[in-house]
Amino acid sequence: MKLEDIIKQYGVPDPSIVGKLPRGGITLDFVGHAEITRILIDIDPMWNWSPVEIVNGRPAINETNGMATMWGNLTILGKTMLGVGSVRSDKPDLDKELVGDFLRNASMRFGICLSLWSKSEWEEPAAHAPKPAGVVSQENIDRFKAACKEANLDPNEVAKQAGVLLIGLKDTDMAKLRDTFKSMKEQPKEIPLTNLEAEEAIIATFKATPVEPIHSPNVKPKDPGTRATAAQVGKLKALMFAKGFDTPESKLELAVGSVKHPLHDLNEMTKGEVWELIETLDPQ
Repeated sequence: MKLEDIIKQYGVPDPSIVGKLPRGGITLDFVGHAEITRILIDIDPMWNWSPVEIVNGRPAINETNGMATMWGNLTILGKTMLGVGSVRSDKPDLDKELVGDFLRNASMRFGICLSLWSKSEWEEPAAHAPKPAGVVSQENIDRFKAACKEANLDPNEVAKQAGVLLIGLKDTDMAKLRDTFKSMKEQPKEIPLTNLEAEEAIIATFKATPVEPIHSPNVKPKDPGTRATAAQVGKLKALMFAKGFDTPESKLELAVGSVKHPLHDLNEMTKGEVWELIETLDPQ
């Protein structure tokens, strides 16, 4: 395989390996560490990476304002590119998560899963760059984007669903792009809920769904402002799981929405905050 073939074959990932990650009230698409590694092996079994600096026998990690970063070099097919991994510094498997995030970031610079990183329109090619034979003209790309805007569609999402990239789009890909555009345009649009409506819907669902109580009758704590005990947090986590919040991210997002202030971990909640959220999820 040649370097220029990477983006053609791996620029848009197979939908079956794309996961969903809730973050900041939205859902982000991502490809995990294992799948990125598999793609790297497919491209170049001799690929390798190395940190830009070693400190005390391990890759150098910088921690600032609660975030940890690690810079490194990824080499594929003889070409080396600089990349960076960044995660919250309180992660339990910090080193592993930094490596995984670094590999995703550095691989993107070779074109691997590039479509997942683009949330805005692709940059226009340089005016002096010649247009390769068989490539769709910029005028037609602009028409496509205008049609997407009128239909309230993201052009990059349409291209992703069609399995093509707008950069270097070939004439032979236009049929797939048109068919996907038509299909997505005809799909009924859901009107997104406001934050208040979503919160009310969640609470209404909890109240309307009978569940067996998993905690003893709630008694408001005498010292609501003090840090919650491990037992109280454990009860809250169990109740969250029973209500369908089965990932650490979804539990934390629900808690933040309840207490109305930033949290890095459920153990940061006070007794009063835990009590109020349990009352909301499972009123007695």
